[in-house]
Amino acid sequence: GGLAPAGRSIAAHARQFLQRLGLGSQPAPGDSGDGEGLAWTETHGDGSRPSFAAADPEFMGYLGDLQAGAGATSSYQILEGQDPGDHNILRQMRDREEVRRAPELDRGTVDALAEVFDFVFADQAIPLQMKFVIGRLQIPVLKAAMIDRDFFLSADHPARRLVDTLALASIAWAPEKGENDPLYVRIENTVKRVLTEFEDDLSLFSELLLEFTEFLFETEQQAQGRIEPAVAHERVGESYEQALAHADEVVHDRIKALPPELPLAPFLAPFLTTQWREVMARAWLNVSASPAQWDGALTAMDQLIWSTQPKTRTEERRQLVAVLPDLVRHLNAGLDAIDWTGEVRATFTRRLISTHMLAIRMTQPVAVDTASAVLEESAGQEAMKELDQRRAGKLAGSADEFDAMAQTFSRGLWFDFMVDKTTRHRCRLSWVSPMRTRLLFTNRDGFDAFVRSEREVAALLRHGRLSVIDQVPIVSRALDRIMSDAEYREAA
Repeated sequence: GGLAPAGRSIAAHARQFLQRLGLGSQPAPGDSGDGEGLAWTETHGDGSRPSFAAADPEFMGYLGDLQAGAGATSSYQILEGQDPGDHNILRQMRDREEVRRAPELDRGTVDALAEVFDFVFADQAIPLQMKFVIGRLQIPVLKAAMIDRDFFLSADHPARRLVDTLALASIAWAPEKGENDPLYVRIENTVKRVLTEFEDDLSLFSELLLEFTEFLFETEQQAQGRIEPAVAHERVGESYEQALAHADEVVHDRIKALPPELPLAPFLAPFLTTQWREVMARAWLNVSASPAQWDGALTAMDQLIWSTQPKTRTEERRQLVAVLPDLVRHLNAGLDAIDWTGEVRATFTRRLISTHMLAIRMTQPVAVDTASAVLEESAGQEAMKELDQRRAGKLAGSADEFDAMAQTFSRGLWFDFMVDKTTRHRCRLSWVSPMRTRLLFTNRDGFDAFVRSEREVAALLRHGRLSVIDQVPIVSRALDRIMSDAEYREAA
């Protein structure tokens, strides 16, 4: 508990410093400066940014020595259970004589950056080892922030952009990949180059950022190549689902349009809503290339319904005899294409033939076998109920905030996914289908793919099994935090 006041005062100092730089709100009530009357709040007449005093040469020399020391140690030894926050060198530096002697502007920069790195060290999304690697940038980034004080005011500051990019990229590294993983090696080498090469030329940060971004782009291209087959498969699946839904609507409308005195023969309902639905869906998928196939499927459905209705006039019976060969050929071709075979198809065919034979021969409606009629009736009702449920399911569902959230997700977002109570996977949203019925998640390399619909994603969010990783640049988030709650925060 003895540290709390110090922690709070650093946060308060950092906030005061940032407000006086011109970040965020006006100075808080009672926030007077430290009385050193600095020339850092003068704005130019044209309303541009304040001009700041140059960094103190003596202090910069001290930082250069620290950086040389850090660059010499090849890497941190990470001890089991160690808190990366213990590696906040900037926080530890404050009590050093060299820092106490430094001008107020430079001390403020140390305080504000100490808070920023605390935020980095506390970020749950950055793997522990990566925190240590990125943490080694503290001294060079402090120097860069003192050379160009815009670090806190502009997201385009070269050192800030590099910190943001490395922190964001590091969330894609899985500890089980080990330290020979190309991403880990690349981040570590970038940090080493800053430590060994940076003196006072900020263009080094821009150069390293460009190289690192190119590396990310190449690995991204490779991952996209790997997911292509899965994407192609899911695209076809989505189109087919849409086609089935379209077939459902067409079948439903056709049956509903029948006059009450000529209802659908009950044994046709399961056939039209299952097998023929599939035939129609396949034809619809291909409708632009061969419209005749779709028209043929519709015509066959209409003729089939008509052919099973009672035929009391001679003319109708003659017409039926003329239509049947074509109709049977059409039905068989469609059913062969969907591989509907075996006893069920044979039974359906026998039932259809007997209906047609009766229609051709009988002048009077035939007495029905009540037992099989009851069975057919209930199967027909069941089929229609299922059709209605499918159609309702497509339209249904009251959306809550999780549905709304899932609707905003786009390619490239990172998530933590709880596979079960103990296993957590970090995954990326690598592709979203055109109708958003399929979201494809993979690891960084495009492997371990799994697919969920938008509604399933919303359900995972709702049950806390999927959580989005914040991808707002980390320095901006850190500064927002400092400005919003530095005074009120309970220092750990």
